[in-house]
Amino acid sequence: MKPITTICVLLLCCSALGGENAAPSSHMVFDDNFDGDLLINEVRVPKGGEAMYTYYETLGWRGGAAGYGGIQVHPRAHLYIFSIWDHKKHTAPIKAVHKGPDTITQKFGGEGTGLKSWNFKLGWKQDTWYTLISRCWPVGDHTFYGLWTRSGETKQWTHLVTMDVAAKDAWFKGGTDAFLEDWSETGVKRRESHLRGGWKRKLSGEWHPFGKGRYSVNYWDLDPGKRSFNFRTNWNGGVAKDRTGEYYFMIAGGKKTQPTTKNPSSHNIKRVDKIPGYLPIQIKSARADRTPDGKLTATWENDPSTLPQFAYTLSVHADRAAKGKPLAQAQSATPHARSAELKLPPDAPKGALYLRLECDDILGNTSKPKTVTVRR
Repeated sequence: MKPITTICVLLLCCSALGGENAAPSSHMVFDDNFDGDLLINEVRVPKGGEAMYTYYETLGWRGGAAGYGGIQVHPRAHLYIFSIWDHKKHTAPIKAVHKGPDTITQKFGGEGTGLKSWNFKLGWKQDTWYTLISRCWPVGDHTFYGLWTRSGETKQWTHLVTMDVAAKDAWFKGGTDAFLEDWSETGVKRRESHLRGGWKRKLSGEWHPFGKGRYSVNYWDLDPGKRSFNFRTNWNGGVAKDRTGEYYFMIAGGKKTQPTTKNPSSHNIKRVDKIPGYLPIQIKSARADRTPDGKLTATWENDPSTLPQFAYTLSVHADRAAKGKPLAQAQSATPHARSAELKLPPDAPKGALYLRLECDDILGNTSKPKTVTVRR
């Protein structure tokens, strides 16, 4: 497998035609050269920065389960994509254990193999910031990877997919890469991406903000006969600022685009925040039903404008405060779960019981507990 910073789009249904008219492939590689379990980045396509056949990659990582995710302008729609490559150390094929509404998955081939997910229905708009978060976590001797996105317009989160990789401790390897890619011969059209608010969480739990980015253009594509030769000087990148604050930017293609920096070059954004500033998870509602055979089924709903669920903890109590010794309990790191079944002991009281629910979100915050009365 080639390093992720040298990979063009491999997982798409369209491919370059082999000429010299593609917009130059550009990268912004961040300063997180360590293993981690959480990646965050925000992406925006400004007005005038959209071109067909463009991949605005937002999160890219190396390692034993290298992959990337971002948004695209595809002939079918504005879509989200998230892909992971097979590795020789994987003991089984990658599979999806959860697909959000309208997310589809399929195997890919080409320069490497693996599993990709597409969502053509959720959509994204120009001039709007979108947050992408990926978290990986151990499940036995496997590693699961989830992708979530938040719309800056609706302020709501969506869980797009969770993939199961048959490899132990396959963490995100730095530095995290974002790229701007023309996967067809459309260099005459200008495309632009903005990036901000990037974070990576170390395995120790410490947060690292993306304070430095290394901008570069694939120089090997700029020579005569190569895919971007006719647009070899039509690129730019660096740091800019508007009413939303500072952001990294990349521009590729367009007849008037000219560089104002070197290839490669380093760019900085001063970060003073210590942790990501998203609203912690809140449980919106919960209920529980008890059956005569001693089973209790709990269902719940979380506020979609708060951080998505990562894990839940349930306990059943005889006392109204739900703080005594539990009669039954269950917990699981299953981000998409919104229901669970508990088995009550044979000597459980016949009257009212009390269910206590807590949820942890994908960044590690714990919700306020929700207690509901359970009647037979």
